Amino acid sequence: MTHHHFHLDKLSRFSTHLEELFSDLLNCREDAPPPELADEIAATAGEIMLLLAAHSEDELVRETLDEARRLREAARTLQPRRAQLVEAGVALTKDVARIIREEKRAA
Repeated sequence: MTHHHFHLDKLSRFSTHLEELFSDLLNCREDAPPPELADEIAATAGEIMLLLAAHSEDELVRETLDEARRLREAARTLQPRRAQLVEAGVALTKDVARIIREEKRAA
């Protein structure tokens, strides 16, 4: 990965927030999360996409953007399902963690 000037602190905060949201999601008794939780997951995925959009020439960033897009789309459906959100969210948080690690190593 080539060195980019990400806002690593913002990216890290959004990643942490996403993990907190998924903790809330896993504590839901219903398969469909409350609409406000799904909205917050979608909004956070969108914020991650905005931070990474200027660096889409990098393969890992493109993959991460795709994961964020999948999560956002899954959360924005009329009846999002917990398993679908968790699957997309796990992939996204792993990719974001890889970006943060690689950027810190390159700095």
